Amino acid sequence: MQTQRLLRLSDNVYVVPGRTNAGVLVIDNNECVIIDTGIDEDSGRRIFNAIKPLNLRIRAIVNTHHHADHIGGNSLLVKRSGATVYATPEDRPFIERPVLEPLYLFGSFPPKLLRTKLLEAEGVPVRDLDDLRREVGFDVVPLPGHTMGMVGISYGNVLFTADSFFSLDVIRKYGAPYHLNARLALESLRKLLEVVGKYGYIVPAHGEVLKPQDAVGVINENINAINKLRELVLNNIGDSTVLEDLIVRLLSLLGISIDSPHNYLLNRSALLSYIAWLSDDGLLTINTVGDKLVVSRSRI
Repeated sequence: MQTQRLLRLSDNVYVVPGRTNAGVLVIDNNECVIIDTGIDEDSGRRIFNAIKPLNLRIRAIVNTHHHADHIGGNSLLVKRSGATVYATPEDRPFIERPVLEPLYLFGSFPPKLLRTKLLEAEGVPVRDLDDLRREVGFDVVPLPGHTMGMVGISYGNVLFTADSFFSLDVIRKYGAPYHLNARLALESLRKLLEVVGKYGYIVPAHGEVLKPQDAVGVINENINAINKLRELVLNNIGDSTVLEDLIVRLLSLLGISIDSPHNYLLNRSALLSYIAWLSDDGLLTINTVGDKLVVSRSRI
């Protein structure tokens, strides 16, 4: 059964398609668990209305990670259903106090122009995801990288993969999408390659539901994109490259047009992840020269 609002993958798993796909896990005859809630109250309202024909009470909400486009509907759904929100210990503080998202991107308490729904949702109380896992019986698949505590959710023959990988259109447009820790993101992608074949459906947070064989191709493209971006960053570091100049150069080489402070900070954060990775691998050094932060290629 498929309608505009609801896609049925199995007897107990549905997807509410949208800019951020929401999962619906039927855990008994009259209760369900929602996976991610979109970017705002309208997203939460869309999910709430989509599942009405199922006559299910929302028992719980799982946030795969703390980004605003995955938690923005929490507040409305909690108010309407009384559901409890669950997440990993790493991401829980950001869901309870969403100002932490623009705060760490800005590097200090953020100005009002960054405190919009694009980065900051309305906070709600959160419990440890492992508590719900034991009660309900789904599997939690650690997928750190995009955030420190991001997870996938496995239920029956369906695997929800959150933002561990992105569509080919996104990869071709941006080179490599946002990850807080690109090294961990790469490890998570490699782990996914080993497990996706066990499932009937793979549900990324953004884009169409995939069959395992199609997911493998997209995951490999994401792996290639991360490796290429790592090489691009390394190849553009000289003996003493001012960090902010490097960021601007890389954005230009990637063909990324910056149209807002929000957009700049997200892309800067993504590129800094590669700087940190290369530094930890001993391929570059980070220092200060003439009151500026500079990166230098290590002499091996």
